[in-house]
Amino acid sequence: MRPDCAIIAAVRTLFLGLLGLAGCSYSLDRDIVNARADIVDLQRKIPPESPLWIFEGPDRFDSFLTDYDLGVPDFLYHHVRRRLDAMSDQEIDGLVKGEFNPEECSRDPGLFRGKMWRLHGMIGELHAEQITDPKHPVKLAHAGVFFDSATRPVLFHVTRKPDVLTLREDLVEIRAIFVKWIEYKTRSGRQVTAPFFIGKSLRRTL
Repeated sequence: MRPDCAIIAAVRTLFLGLLGLAGCSYSLDRDIVNARADIVDLQRKIPPESPLWIFEGPDRFDSFLTDYDLGVPDFLYHHVRRRLDAMSDQEIDGLVKGEFNPEECSRDPGLFRGKMWRLHGMIGELHAEQITDPKHPVKLAHAGVFFDSATRPVLFHVTRKPDVLTLREDLVEIRAIFVKWIEYKTRSGRQVTAPFFIGKSLRRTL
């Protein structure tokens, strides 16, 4: 085995061990069923020149979001996706605040909301969703869930189609806007809480 391949294999084995998948068959399927955000119709005009996330004033995005339900207002969702898709990777990198900390975010979501974070995990599910807004230049959202090293699910939508990924094997990285916490029910009936992010791209790391 080439040295670089050996390093990649070692890193992946370490991550699998942390994730709890190296020696057992943790069923990711149970935790990805019904894992989704509902894009709800809420008529409101947001000027296209508005910032990526509106933090102040009567139209501040935080006032339209409630953690732990499924709803994300369509005007907010489409505005963020449109702005992110038009940004360069360098611009997005410049907005990243650091690694996402789920424990701190769960204690005070408002401190994390609307900001760009970096996250890593193992891809669990990925699918395309049609965008019904005729004015939106990006007609598909690529949605899914990955699991971090503590087996916590992370829900995401990205505007660009990811490279071909092998579910439950490939490790990915995302730089994305934290929107809200979502609670959903798995196939086994377990209630799961996960952060929901909107980003431009999902990168395969290993």
